[in-house]
Amino acid sequence: MRILITFFSLCLLCSSAWTQQSFYKLYSGNGFDKGEDIIELPDTSYYVTGSSGSWGGNSQAFLMKIDSLGNYVWSQAYGGAESEEAVKVMHRPGSGFYLAGMSNSSSLGNFDAMLIKTDENGNQEWLKTYPTAAWERINDAVMTKDTGFVLIGQRQALMGANSDILLMRIDKNGDTLWTKSFGTIGEDQANAITRYQDSLYIMVADVFVPDSNMVKGSLITFNDQGTILSQIMVGNLPGKYHLEDIEPGENKFYITGNLEKEPFNHDNYMRVIDENGVVQSEYTEGDNPMDIYPTDRKLTQIVFLPNPTYIISSVCQYTNFSFAAFSKDLNFGFYDATFGYWMGSSSSIINTGLDQCNQMFPTHDGGYIAVGFNTMIVDGQNAVNGGANVFVLKKNTQLMMPVTTDTVFTLNQLVETIELNQTMVELTMYPNPTSNELHVSLSEQVSGAYTVCDLMGKCLLTGKIQSNFTIETATWNQGVYFLNIGQHSFKFIKQ
Repeated sequence: MRILITFFSLCLLCSSAWTQQSFYKLYSGNGFDKGEDIIELPDTSYYVTGSSGSWGGNSQAFLMKIDSLGNYVWSQAYGGAESEEAVKVMHRPGSGFYLAGMSNSSSLGNFDAMLIKTDENGNQEWLKTYPTAAWERINDAVMTKDTGFVLIGQRQALMGANSDILLMRIDKNGDTLWTKSFGTIGEDQANAITRYQDSLYIMVADVFVPDSNMVKGSLITFNDQGTILSQIMVGNLPGKYHLEDIEPGENKFYITGNLEKEPFNHDNYMRVIDENGVVQSEYTEGDNPMDIYPTDRKLTQIVFLPNPTYIISSVCQYTNFSFAAFSKDLNFGFYDATFGYWMGSSSSIINTGLDQCNQMFPTHDGGYIAVGFNTMIVDGQNAVNGGANVFVLKKNTQLMMPVTTDTVFTLNQLVETIELNQTMVELTMYPNPTSNELHVSLSEQVSGAYTVCDLMGKCLLTGKIQSNFTIETATWNQGVYFLNIGQHSFKFIKQ
């Protein structure tokens, strides 16, 4: 039987829409879960998209709503028989959400571009793919002024072949207006895009340069018809350049990426240009000659924060060579947006596994929110997950103290589908975290017994499964517990 497990937590509302909040939370299920993008709506709620295996079987695209404090509200999954991944969430007031990404459920093994439309509650209205004989990957998307979309990424004519830059223009109904691809004899791909002047777009890309036999960064502008208006190569130092993100500021654009000196050694790279593409400042952070080991640093995302002061925040993924696992950790920090000087680190995410930030988004209170994933949680945290957790970091720029990240428990807050006997049953657990009582309800009667165990595996409670039952937790210690039904364990927190 397949049981659909939905986890709810109490929704705490912010006392004021403009009161700055800071938090760091993890969301996971029984699968490999990745956060790719996040947006904020005017009511200060947040919407996260990405890919997850926690709905059972292959990876699916998902949309998750959390409140202003990061408490889980709901989540929905989308996809077919194979794998889907959403990398961008966009919202149109009164219409709903649009998720851009890729799918291989409708082709013979290769990935195609994908666009999903949902209502305001995340219920799917349509899912469209754009099959071709090539392999395509969508890396970013942006809404157009006339309610359509531009999707960018890469296209491989054959598996293993060099990729070309892919551009797609899609209307509000999901119908293709045009598709274009172009490239060199080497590896080319478009990574991030932003819209300016209504019908003009600027994207950052990686382009192979035959003269140097290297991949260099490229800034490419084009219009609504897909006509390339300009292309500026970035990178005058030896080595391979990768441009990761572009963020509009006030009459400026902020660009981040890295310079590869060796496969294990990268330098941070940042460039600031005006609206005409003229360089205002450029920065490459090399190794400290006093360091014993080279430091592998990659600037990945950037966000412009106009209020209360003009600053930018960026995140650096770096390799901590002091650990045998060579973990990829994250360091979030601030720069002055006008002169580019370093203002200090704000928060770090450090684990023995891979930590990756995929998006940063400015919030209405003058702060920012970031989303990504990590693959291994240690230092006393709950490491039970299906391979990766979604993380969300909300930063208050008025409070420069770091956000605590090393004592955060993983919460099973993504819907999961599991095998249990022979019937589809919907099971709900709430509130999670809980203080006094955990309520469990099932959509139909299931025979059998349940147990509740602590983190060390000690059985604390045994009972008969009923359509509705309550687990009393008032006298229990704070910590992580597991509700066991059959061969499956469902995690909840006693606070």
